[in-house]
Amino acid sequence: MRFEWGFGRGTQRFEVPDRLLLGVVEGVSVEPLPDLRKALEESLSDPIGSPPLAELVRPGDRVAIACPDYHRLWVRSRVWLPMLVDALNRAGIPDRDITVVIANGTHAAPGHEGVREIVGERLPRGVRVINHDARDPSMLRYLGKTPMGTPVWVNRFALEADHLILTGAVAPHAFAGFGGGRKAVLPGLSGMATILANHGRALSETRGGGTHPMARPGVLEGNPVHEDMLAAASMAGPRFIVNFALSEEGEFLGVFAGDMARAHERGCAFVSEAFRVEIPSRGDIVVASRGGFPMDLTFYQAFQSNANARAALREDGEGVLIMVGECSEGLGPYEFHRWFDLGGEEAIEAELRRDFTVAGFVVFRAALLHRQAKKVMLVSRLDPEAVRRIGIVPHASIEDALREAMETVPGGKVLLMPHASQTIPSPAC
Repeated sequence: MRFEWGFGRGTQRFEVPDRLLLGVVEGVSVEPLPDLRKALEESLSDPIGSPPLAELVRPGDRVAIACPDYHRLWVRSRVWLPMLVDALNRAGIPDRDITVVIANGTHAAPGHEGVREIVGERLPRGVRVINHDARDPSMLRYLGKTPMGTPVWVNRFALEADHLILTGAVAPHAFAGFGGGRKAVLPGLSGMATILANHGRALSETRGGGTHPMARPGVLEGNPVHEDMLAAASMAGPRFIVNFALSEEGEFLGVFAGDMARAHERGCAFVSEAFRVEIPSRGDIVVASRGGFPMDLTFYQAFQSNANARAALREDGEGVLIMVGECSEGLGPYEFHRWFDLGGEEAIEAELRRDFTVAGFVVFRAALLHRQAKKVMLVSRLDPEAVRRIGIVPHASIEDALREAMETVPGGKVLLMPHASQTIPSPAC
């Protein structure tokens, strides 16, 4: 059978013999919302665990909206952000009292054109838009420490508003369980010290143990990263959240508004049901992609689907995992190169425990994959030598990677996951 997958802004074509194709795993089993505006308005007027938005705000109040950044264009904020602003206008909040803060987290702030792609053409000109910078001390305010000891630094513009509204999308996340909810604050609006201390909780408590067993997709209870995020976000005092669930094709499936914890939990339950797919068995060869642009811009983004892909791979360590992502912007920030240059997992872990960074953790997870697969490959446009340094086999095409995989596991059954970051496999056996 022949396939054509998104690869950056283009596509890649490949073929899998029918006799070897175990299946194609897609995660959405619900119908798209017929009317997003109506669904949003209903959620704002009948929210989860909170009074309606129109009852929370009063004329004269200042409202800050935390908005997903350029690396999350798939959330389609340009569609719903003007609708949310319109709802605030009707509640008596004029444009001049509304500030949109782009929740960039560790990402570089987008330029003018990037901001336009995020907020859209229909956002009123009177609404102020601010780029959060986690590395700028003048933009941050210290709030104290979480019960786990994470120092909490948060964007001052968000804190100075009378009301902080968090927005985002609920989707499986590699080590925080799910995106959305509290993640708009941490990492979205937080300082680097806060982000790095929190993300460091994704490491095993024992040296050599890899990553924390509960820091994985779909897990909230007992997940130290999530629990610390929730505590930190609560300190920022958000009054309301508006979260969305989207299909891999960008269709809106649900709106979850209201109390930060309760509305987010409702969204997570919905996504778990919508994206969880029963597979007949684990694959000998699993090919996983994030679906192309804008979800495969960098190695970090392309790699986000690895946990779901591993869950679909045979468990004896003899399978082959093929990750797909163009990585047109390379490894990511310059710091990624330093971690790739360290090479093996032991050296990376030692440096992580000395000086944790997000880039280091991402590379560490990649270097650990050899423990769960006979061979791990990456189809991308990255420098092949950089990829090899962390024990991953580089390829320029899915077709070539599959050829090598089939030679490694003769007669192996192939499972395809074209949108793996939003697909939670549930093996039948």
